[in-house]
Amino acid sequence: MPSTTQPILIANNISKRFGNTQALKDVSVSFLPGEVHALMGENGAGKSTLGKVIAGLHAQDSGQVELDGKKLIQGSLDDAFHAGIRIVHQELAQCPNLSVAENLCLHDIPKRGFSVDFAEMIRRAKDLVHQLDPTLDVSKPLGYLSPGRRQICQIAASLDRDKNGQANAKVIVFDEPTSSLSISEASRLMEITRELADRGLTIIYVSHRMSEIFTCCDRVSVLRDGIFVATNVVAEIDEPTLVQQMIGRRLKTPRAKGESTTPLQSSDNTEADTIRALVAPDNTTEPNYETSPALTLTNVSSPNKLSDCSLKLYPGEILGIGGLVGAGRSELFDAIFGTDKRVTGSIRVGAQEIAGKGTKAAIKAGVGIGYVPEDRRNQGLFFNLGIDENILAPIMPELSGAFGIRKLSNELDLVTSRVERFQIKTASLRQTHPGELSGGNQQKLLIARWMSDRTKVLLLDEPTRGIDVGTKSEIYRLINQAADEGLAILLVSSEMPELLALSDRILVMGEGKIKGELAGKSMTQTNILTLATNEDLVIN
Repeated sequence: MPSTTQPILIANNISKRFGNTQALKDVSVSFLPGEVHALMGENGAGKSTLGKVIAGLHAQDSGQVELDGKKLIQGSLDDAFHAGIRIVHQELAQCPNLSVAENLCLHDIPKRGFSVDFAEMIRRAKDLVHQLDPTLDVSKPLGYLSPGRRQICQIAASLDRDKNGQANAKVIVFDEPTSSLSISEASRLMEITRELADRGLTIIYVSHRMSEIFTCCDRVSVLRDGIFVATNVVAEIDEPTLVQQMIGRRLKTPRAKGESTTPLQSSDNTEADTIRALVAPDNTTEPNYETSPALTLTNVSSPNKLSDCSLKLYPGEILGIGGLVGAGRSELFDAIFGTDKRVTGSIRVGAQEIAGKGTKAAIKAGVGIGYVPEDRRNQGLFFNLGIDENILAPIMPELSGAFGIRKLSNELDLVTSRVERFQIKTASLRQTHPGELSGGNQQKLLIARWMSDRTKVLLLDEPTRGIDVGTKSEIYRLINQAADEGLAILLVSSEMPELLALSDRILVMGEGKIKGELAGKSMTQTNILTLATNEDLVIN
């Protein structure tokens, strides 16, 4: 905890409205030099909006931001940047067609005469990114990297230095910086976060991962529905109290999946307890393993991605896919959904073969595969379309009349029922676009598109990435309810407690292969990590 009590940054009486939505209302928070200050709250609470106001990306309707006693120009990204404020966005905001080095130097391209000094660009980029990942090739096109490594590059860009090697930044806003990182990458980032704070930088840290807050943050401010609730010293507050401040209620006693009366044993991992409490359903129907599989993969391979992957997924089952970042989990989903054109082997939904037939074959009514990808911004939602068309995208032709003429009344009924069922908070079904929704509502919108009666197999890749505990509870309820109704679900999650609490069985992947299966008492975090990192180990 920093010794000084004089704030370096003050956000005073900040209010911000988007259309009919009051995102912030008279919010006042102060930040000390050399501290890691967390912002927490449910999706839509105003955390990211406050961070963007501080960074100059949004102009507040009222109130003032001051840095070192200087009032910053409202809505001026340049003024905030030159004053020393940086922001690392939750969603990747980069140029994938450019190299890593070019992305990291876009704000200050080094030149030699009238041409770009590529050697200096490479040197600068290495100096920044190798603090986080010494193995990353900065000359490689950024679009070729996994989401986790692209996030590392975005974080590295905030660590820019002047010609004397001194950090230009005074304040860095981290908006869900570890949401797509592996355990080791996230651990390294938190180490760097503490190192930066020890140098005197102020870190504003937005995260839904409780373990991160209690591991690396000094203070935490809570927002709820755009209103300031409290600022707490992290060492003086416990997780149940913090969750209560965020969502306005205490969580129920944690219970194991399928056990309505037996509480889980308490542990030192408070985040695991919280996730178990959110996941635990009152009634869970066991999958029927005596029926025919809903999905069967036999020796599925793809060059440099997958090798001889075989599995069976049954109706009503949640089959978890564990492993580290880069293990091939998302690549397996791409193969099933038909976006990987080089797949070999057999992929059957029921008795129907779909391998090599493309995405249209996967989503048509007779097959019924739905896919919620890890990167909802670039792979999931259509940000230029309304809420209604985002939900209807897979089935719009089926709702149309003769000559493809849309039947708007039919569409409205279906969209209204989906929005109500999934509790998507939106001002308008047609005029509101996904970019106007909070991250949690964007995720629920994407799930609402696919979780329908026509879907037989649902692929969920990091379904709660960047989601607050309250919205997680809603998504867990929907997942369990869908499985109880017979939907076959394939689940990828990097949050071990979530994977363990939701899954009926777990397959562990590594290097593009399925290394083993875990069920019952063998489903532990230790066994998942051991299988993921040991080539020859078999766990029964």
